[in-house]
Amino acid sequence: MFIQPISLHLFATTEKLVDDAVGASDSTPLLDWRQCYVAGYSSNPKGSKGVTRHRLVPHTDDAEVTLNCCLGEETFEGGNVEFYGLRGSAEEGELVGKVHRPNVGTALIHSGRHLHAVSDVSAGDRYAFIVWARSWDRLRSNTCPCCWMNRRQDTTCICGKRWN
Repeated sequence: MFIQPISLHLFATTEKLVDDAVGASDSTPLLDWRQCYVAGYSSNPKGSKGVTRHRLVPHTDDAEVTLNCCLGEETFEGGNVEFYGLRGSAEEGELVGKVHRPNVGTALIHSGRHLHAVSDVSAGDRYAFIVWARSWDRLRSNTCPCCWMNRRQDTTCICGKRWN
C-alpha cells in the first residue's frame, strides 16, 4: 500500500512508524490494518442527499496515519480542513495550519494524532474518502491505545498491567 512508504518519510520525526525491535529483513508491513469510509458535509444537513452534518469539531483519528481525499462536486463552499497540533505535544490545541476549500480529487495525508476539524460548509455538499491505517500487530499490540494517543511514556496508565 502506498500510504506506508510515504508516511515513513513524512512522519519520521513525529510518529514512531519504525519498529526498532524488528530487523530490516522483516517483510511484515508496519501499517497492517485499514478502514475506509466516506464522510459527507452539507450546507443543508438532512436534505435530500442524506448528509447529516455541516462541519466536524476538532478531533483525532484512531489511526497512525489518515488519508483524506476530497470527493464530490466542485461547487461546494467552505469545508476547510483545519489542523490544531499533535495530541500530546506542546502545540496541541493551537491552530497550526489550514487547507482552504480542498480541491476535489486532492488527498491529504496526516498523522491520526493530529487534531483536525472541518469548518462549516456554507454552500453545496462536500464529501471525503477517508482511509485509516493502523499498526495493529506491532505498535498497537504493545501500547495502550490511550497512552499511544496522548504520547505517554510512563507506567501510570489507568488501563492496568494488561498494557504496561
